[in-house]
Amino acid sequence: MASGRLDGVALAVVILTPLAAFEAVLGMPLAVQYRQRVRRSAERVYEVLDAPAPVREPESPRQAPASPFPLVVRGLVARHPGQDRDALAGVDLTFEQGRRIAVVGPSGSGKTTLAQALLRFLDPDTGSYTLAGVDAYALDGDDVRRLVGLCAQDAHLFNSSVRENLLLARKDATEDALRDALGRARLLEWADGLPEGLDTLVGEHGAWLSGGQRQRLALARALLADFPVLVLDEPAEHLDLPTADALTADLLDATEGRTTLLITHRLAGLEAVDEVVVLDEGRVVQRGPYAELVSVPGPLRAMARREDEAGLLVAVR
Repeated sequence: MASGRLDGVALAVVILTPLAAFEAVLGMPLAVQYRQRVRRSAERVYEVLDAPAPVREPESPRQAPASPFPLVVRGLVARHPGQDRDALAGVDLTFEQGRRIAVVGPSGSGKTTLAQALLRFLDPDTGSYTLAGVDAYALDGDDVRRLVGLCAQDAHLFNSSVRENLLLARKDATEDALRDALGRARLLEWADGLPEGLDTLVGEHGAWLSGGQRQRLALARALLADFPVLVLDEPAEHLDLPTADALTADLLDATEGRTTLLITHRLAGLEAVDEVVVLDEGRVVQRGPYAELVSVPGPLRAMARREDEAGLLVAVR
């Protein structure tokens, strides 16, 4: 340094120190740029955290009954948080073992809300819901869902094999039980034709399956779980009409003799259920056997007429 020269170490320090200092603050402009976006995201997270719980679990849950029958709903009134209108307004239902009921109606009529109430995902404002005479709201929510199971329109499939997705329903299921569930869901022949059989991967959320195959696999999983009461919530939603009607027919065949609540906006195949309940704006506007309701003027007959007209339009195309 005395000769006006820097040795190698000092030169490296002089050159690298500004570079290191600049690197430390390099991300600050980007942080400022994303500040507003992160702030909005945080506000949404806090909204969720501050939202009231849709379900109140009992402090001392009662013992769940061995069987849920009869399952009885009386005068059920429910409203979603933040809404100014009741999603359900005085709904009555009774399930005996083996009884199948279809709930139909336009979008927003309260069909899915009814499923949420039965599964204890939503507490009603008024009304009663009992399982074998026991107040369902005095039971632990998980106990209720062991008695009343769901096969939803958006049932999740994991990025794993057919077998592992099925075993989520019953870990100790045998090979015969898996194949029986697939057979009842009309999926066994397809599964046997896969490259790795039941060990074939299905992709994230069933990405490597068709819409109908995803729903049938979800149905097979629900059948394997063997819920005493099975709720099928719009299982044929987002499918083309021929596929939707074929799936509904197979669902009804697979659930014959099982206590089932089928929530649907399609009427095809509903002659097979014991009762059809028509909802409109949360209220029951018509109920009874399908053949009886479709033969008289009323909401169901109007729905059937519109469905027939839509079918003709599809056929013409």
